[in-house]
Amino acid sequence: MPTPYGVGPVNAYLIDAQPLTLIDAGFQTQEAKDILTNEVGAAGHDVSEIKRVLITHGHPDHYGLVPWLQEQLGIDVYFPSQELSRMTGKGMRMHFGILLMRAGMPLELLMKMDERRKQDPRPWLNIEGLKRVNDGDIFEFEDFHLETHHLPGHSGGHFIYFEPDSRSLFAGDQLLPHVSPNPLLEPSMEDPSERRRSLEDYLDSLDRMKKMDPSIAYPGHGEPIRDPVELIDRTIGHHLDRKKDVAKLLTAEGQSPYQLAQQLYPNVTGYDIYLSVSEVVAHLDLVETDGAALIEDREGVTYYRAS
Repeated sequence: MPTPYGVGPVNAYLIDAQPLTLIDAGFQTQEAKDILTNEVGAAGHDVSEIKRVLITHGHPDHYGLVPWLQEQLGIDVYFPSQELSRMTGKGMRMHFGILLMRAGMPLELLMKMDERRKQDPRPWLNIEGLKRVNDGDIFEFEDFHLETHHLPGHSGGHFIYFEPDSRSLFAGDQLLPHVSPNPLLEPSMEDPSERRRSLEDYLDSLDRMKKMDPSIAYPGHGEPIRDPVELIDRTIGHHLDRKKDVAKLLTAEGQSPYQLAQQLYPNVTGYDIYLSVSEVVAHLDLVETDGAALIEDREGVTYYRAS
C-alpha cells in the first residue's frame, strides 16, 4: 500500500488460517483501503471476516486503517503496549522537541517541522478499544501459534511476531531488505525527559533476532527476506562502519549532532532532517561507548569532541 514516505509502500500480511489475522494495517487513505479490500478478496475472503489485527509498532503507515477496521468493522486490534504508552504519554511532543534542541536543531527549523507534521494525516485511535500486546504473549491458530517479542530499535515499543516451527518472522520495520531501519531519536520509555539509546537497543535486538534463526522474514516494506541471518549480519556491519564515519568527523572543538548531520547529509530537507539527526545521535552513542568521544553541554546543546 502506498505511503507518502521515502521508504515507499508498506506491507500488511494476511495469515490465511483461523482465526483470520492481519499483521499491520497500512496508511490511512482510500487507496490503501481499496488495495487491502481487493487483496483480501483475492485470497478468498471479505475484510469483515478478519478476526484480529496485530500491529508491529505505532507509526501511521502501519496502523493507519485501524480506525476503519476497529470502529466500522468491529475487528479486534492488538497494539504494542509500550507504543501506546509513548503515543499517549503526557508531554511527549514537548520532550521530543527538547531532545532535538539538545541535539542542536535551531528552534525555527523545529517549528517549521512541527507545522509540516500537523499537515500529515494522523489516524485517530480509540485507545480504550485497543487490546494491548505484551512481551511473551501467544496468538493461537488452529495448527500453530505466533510468539510476540518486544524488540526495541526503530521505535522503543516495536514488536515482532514469530512462528517457531517454520521460523517465519514478521519483522515490521526492524529488518528491511534495501535500507537499514532508522534508530529514531525519541524519549526514553522509563523517563521521557531522557533520550533512549536507540541504536544500542537496535543492535541488541538484532542479536536476539539472529538467535531465533529465522528461515524467512516478512518486512514492513519491501520483498520477503530469504536469508534473514545474512541480512542481520550485514545490517550490524553497516552500523559499525557508519560509527567509524561519524567518529572521523569529530574535532577538538566539538560539534552538535545537528552540525554533524549537516555534513553527512547536506541535502536533506523537511522530516528527513529529523531522520538524519536521529542517525547521527544513534551512532554517536556507539562512539561514546568506545571512548572515542567526549561530551559537554553548552547552553543546553550537547557537543561531541574527539577524545
